Amino acid sequence: MEEDIESRLVSRCDGVWQQQEGPFCAQDFQRDDEWTLLVQGLDQWHEGVAALRTHVAFLPRWRFDDIMVSYAIDGAGVGPHFDRYDVFLLQGSGSREWRIGSHCGAETPLIDANDLSLIPEFEPSESYVLSPGDILYVPPGIAHWGIAKGESLTFSLGFRAPAISHLLARLTDNLLEQLDSTSLLEDLPGLPAGRPGEISKEHIRNARDAIANVWDALDDNRWFGQIVTGDVRLDDYALSGPPSLPIGPLLRLSRDARIAWTEREQHLDVFINGDTFAVPARAMQNLMALCRGESLQRLDLSSHDEELYDALVMMGALEDDETCT
Repeated sequence: MEEDIESRLVSRCDGVWQQQEGPFCAQDFQRDDEWTLLVQGLDQWHEGVAALRTHVAFLPRWRFDDIMVSYAIDGAGVGPHFDRYDVFLLQGSGSREWRIGSHCGAETPLIDANDLSLIPEFEPSESYVLSPGDILYVPPGIAHWGIAKGESLTFSLGFRAPAISHLLARLTDNLLEQLDSTSLLEDLPGLPAGRPGEISKEHIRNARDAIANVWDALDDNRWFGQIVTGDVRLDDYALSGPPSLPIGPLLRLSRDARIAWTEREQHLDVFINGDTFAVPARAMQNLMALCRGESLQRLDLSSHDEELYDALVMMGALEDDETCT
């Protein structure tokens, strides 16, 4: 019911699927059809939901996207579909049957209606009924359909992976920013002219080698950390003015902050919400503690790892740990 919360209501009546965007009012839930409420990114708003992140530490932290929570009445769901990311389905209250289908891709026919993309002919090959505490992992591209058995609450832990096209575009941009625009492709000694008008395999190999040499010479690998920690949803904070300074004795990473880091010979490259900061290597222990979800003493962090502290504060990536006050 709040403006800042991203939510959807999916319903089915007489075989017709509908979707509404939030915010909602109380009357929206007084209905006779089969309906499901989905709340996106609830880990950014609820302390208990955010704590679920620590249970998937076997995957890189920068792969984590968010936790979506869905409430469904008996028989309801969002229809047969597939996602382009890894998802762990954790059953909360009630139970839900998950029907699993085949692998889908760009060639899979879809019904695009009312802002929903559903699989028209869904034939499940497996079925699982999840009770409270059960978890089902669904890989990217696998068709699935969850149907509530009575009132049901499911937590979907999503893990994103960047598109190869985005990685290639960022890498190319990174190299072009450093490359001298006057650099030209050179014909190496011994490169045959070939037959009249021909582009030979040797010419292609020479061009590929030139590109590879530029890559090896200029690539600093920072583009990867920038793209996996960047998020367009975080751009709004820049419009609301400078981030508020944490003032409590204990600090932790903000729930919406995306953090990753790479160890260099003399320092650490720390990636925060798409930006890069060089901090001393001595900050590694405190940085890892924060990434594990631990809280740190504000005075200890600000005095011993000042560069890290300043970068995190500048990017609005720290918040007071009010659970310990």
